[in-house]
Amino acid sequence: MNRPLLFALAGSMAAMLPCLAAAAHLLAQRRRLRARMRGLRDPRGGKAGARTGADGIREFRASSVRLVSAIGQVIVKRGLLSTGTLDELRETLTSTGAQGANAVSLFIGAKILLAIGLPLVGFLFLPRLAGMPVLFRHVLPAALAIAGLLTPDYILRARRNAYLKQLEAGLPDALDVMVICTQAGVGLGAAIVQVSVELEHANAAVAAEFARTANELSVIADTRVVLGNLGARSGVDGLRRLATTLLQTQQYGTPITDALRGLSAELRHEMLTRYEAGAARLGVLLTLPTLFFIMPCVFLVAGGPAGIQVARSFHHHGRS
Repeated sequence: MNRPLLFALAGSMAAMLPCLAAAAHLLAQRRRLRARMRGLRDPRGGKAGARTGADGIREFRASSVRLVSAIGQVIVKRGLLSTGTLDELRETLTSTGAQGANAVSLFIGAKILLAIGLPLVGFLFLPRLAGMPVLFRHVLPAALAIAGLLTPDYILRARRNAYLKQLEAGLPDALDVMVICTQAGVGLGAAIVQVSVELEHANAAVAAEFARTANELSVIADTRVVLGNLGARSGVDGLRRLATTLLQTQQYGTPITDALRGLSAELRHEMLTRYEAGAARLGVLLTLPTLFFIMPCVFLVAGGPAGIQVARSFHHHGRS
């Protein structure tokens, strides 16, 4: 192994020392926890042990999250990332439903650990790749580092798309709940709280957005600011239209129930239109699979016996 690779390996090991120390600390805590479990005398025995083991697993996960978040917090406090980059990252994480002050630090820490840990794993497996080309062995650590940097972005993008789809699918139901609440004489703030409660299990994304809006209403006096945040936070067109509708009803004094009922009908009609458009595309999408996978089988079944007879006739003709 040449000198640059040795330097890279030494740097990776030095960067992983805090992680190894934290892992050793966690293992020591786990041993102490097991010792305390053995010292307890619970008549329920197995159930208590299973419950304490689950608590240990949760504690291990929480400690791992704190460790990764601490690494990201060091990067943020050092000023290695610009303010614009951090703001953009916060907006992206907010649009995926990730809330909390440590979301950005956790994301950055995960990128750093993967960018360092995956090349380290590659270095450990390099002796087993002795028969591979030299160029591949030199490129592998760099490729693993790039993969470590891009993997959290890919996961975040996939989670954001799933979160936005969940919001679009559950927004008409949220509007129906608001219509019921407003018909019963409930105010806007209480209706938003009720939506977050009713849809907590049916659609967690919509419930989280409305719960956050309800929390902002209890803190911020200006309703227009809160509704503007609701429309701009996730970027979903339906939430922006909902915020605009609620602002217009407050500004012009129009009945909020009729406005919400009309918006709910529009959103359901648009959703049905998207489903119909997707169903209409199925014929085009199935053309290539039909040509490459189904038609050859049909040709074999239909023309196979005739082809066998022709081949036999040519064979007998050749012998004669």
